[in-house]
Amino acid sequence: MKKTIFTAILLGAAVALCSCSLGVDSRGLLSPPKTTGREAAIEKLVEEASGGNYQLKYPNSGSYRSAIITEDLNQDNNDEAFAFYTSRSENTVHMLVMYSEKNEWKISGDFKTDHSDVDCVMFADYDFDGTLEILAGFSGSAELNELNIFDYDPEKKVSESIDFSASYSGFSAGDYDRDGGSEILTLSLSVGEDEAQASLIDYDNNTLYTLSDCYLDPSVTRFENITSGLLDKNTMGVAIDGALDGGFNTQVIFYDADKSELVSFPSSEKKETSIFRTYNINSQDINHDGFIEIPVAYAEAGPSTEKTAPVINWRNLNTKKSKLVNSTRCVNNLDFGFYFKLPEYFSDAVFATLSEDSREMKIYAEENDLLLTFKVFDVGESSDKMKEFTTLESYNQYIYAYQIGESTTLYVDDDIIRDNFALIDIGA
Repeated sequence: MKKTIFTAILLGAAVALCSCSLGVDSRGLLSPPKTTGREAAIEKLVEEASGGNYQLKYPNSGSYRSAIITEDLNQDNNDEAFAFYTSRSENTVHMLVMYSEKNEWKISGDFKTDHSDVDCVMFADYDFDGTLEILAGFSGSAELNELNIFDYDPEKKVSESIDFSASYSGFSAGDYDRDGGSEILTLSLSVGEDEAQASLIDYDNNTLYTLSDCYLDPSVTRFENITSGLLDKNTMGVAIDGALDGGFNTQVIFYDADKSELVSFPSSEKKETSIFRTYNINSQDINHDGFIEIPVAYAEAGPSTEKTAPVINWRNLNTKKSKLVNSTRCVNNLDFGFYFKLPEYFSDAVFATLSEDSREMKIYAEENDLLLTFKVFDVGESSDKMKEFTTLESYNQYIYAYQIGESTTLYVDDDIIRDNFALIDIGA
């Protein structure tokens, strides 16, 4: 059985980069609990650099959520370390860059910012030198965040701040122009007279510059999720799930190499009403084919006396034709966090209903022809109540179970059900 992650808010999602979080859980404490081993040595440097009284600062979004992060920047099998903190005497974030030499941690750079919080951290090699640069986003009182970039020299063991900054609401990094290196994609909501915009930042002749930009939907007030990855075999892009008045939508941004420009789908000239939805569901690779799918949500017609479960049509973007094409169809129980992927042989007449408490989802091949029932039980609930159901999964306080109906129109068995059932984890 598969388990799919629906991330609620991920402003800085990028191509997957593995990190090692040290697990120092001291949010809001001026005197964090003491650690041991490598963690203790790193924390000692933080304490010395801060003068003793400090508060660790945790990134608010992205894949790296610890106040102390390690990453092997130059691929020499030795990690560098990064710590974010504020001292008691001031409320601005410091970023400490550290390296290990002969089993001793030393400071490579201590950078003071003008901001009170850390938004997002990621790493990317945009200058083709084999060493990852540090991309750190900071936030504070301003409506937009600020992206700063830091470079680490593995030979000199020295870090420096790059003469570059960009305002953003969200950012990502990846090989969007498919040249083998990373580019930086910044995304900004409209603020005041500044329009909502995406900018692709590239590197050439020791300079970071804007390769191309495009406008974003000005009606979007908040980015719910940013997913970066392949749209098709030859195109990398991002799907931006945003909140707007009355619901949610998705914008897709990619670099068109033939036109040498950043492209937005849907374009500002052509409205795509199908990407608007009332359900907050994020774009992702739902069928594990390696490509991002975009959710198009609607409620399939069912009996008027029943609460209808939402159906999600997951679609891929054909970047050559700027057109959405069907990929996968699911029925969803968003209250209890699961979905069932409808096999291809299921007809369009299939619909699902929910009980008033949403614990029971019934799937019908057609009206009055019950195919399948899913039911959510509490852990520890009487076995007598569950004896007519087959258990699928136990997760947190819930047990997910099913019962095959007596449909004369469609056929399902235990293997089909287990292959197509998945949990939705909305925790980041």
